[in-house]
Amino acid sequence: MPVGETETVIVPFAAPRDQLPPADGYRSTWLMSSLQALRDRGHLDAYFKALPPDLHDTMRSLVVGVWVPLSLARAHYEACDRLQLGTAEQIALGRAVSDRAQGAMLGTVVRMARSAGVTPWTVLPQYRRLFERGVRGGGISVVKLGPKEARIDIVGCELFEIHYFRVAFRGVLQGIAGLFCRVSFIHDVPTAAPSDASYRFQWA
Repeated sequence: MPVGETETVIVPFAAPRDQLPPADGYRSTWLMSSLQALRDRGHLDAYFKALPPDLHDTMRSLVVGVWVPLSLARAHYEACDRLQLGTAEQIALGRAVSDRAQGAMLGTVVRMARSAGVTPWTVLPQYRRLFERGVRGGGISVVKLGPKEARIDIVGCELFEIHYFRVAFRGVLQGIAGLFCRVSFIHDVPTAAPSDASYRFQWA
């Protein structure tokens, strides 16, 4: 999204938009956390009914910390989408995934949260690093909109074409934000390309 006169880029894209390769890999840790969240909230049986049978063994045999093809992640989140869960439940599942990933993927952020005086402005500059640990390809930027307001822009990741993933990602962001502020509001902002996403983040 364009940057206005009163906006400040905190985290720029790693390269010009047209030079960023589309995402082609996804970290298995996020898929495993997602499966556990589905299990904990009673959706796992319905999920496997929605997932193509030829992928059942693959999803059940995932190991932590490896890159898997983005096509596998897409099949997973499309199966989640077929569950037709309500918005609140999708966000709750994303929040649960964030909570589970705090040890494996968000360790640095969690340690920062334990320091006195840490605010979202302390962790927002780390978002590119967090994104690149979970998604191979695409890009992310963070723009300051006000004293307690930012916009997170993500490009080149086709998983955002899936409604469930786009909504659940709000829960992931809320889970991270909850480490640094009492109250947070995260809204999905429309984008021109379906593989892009933009979130407006406000806090108190």
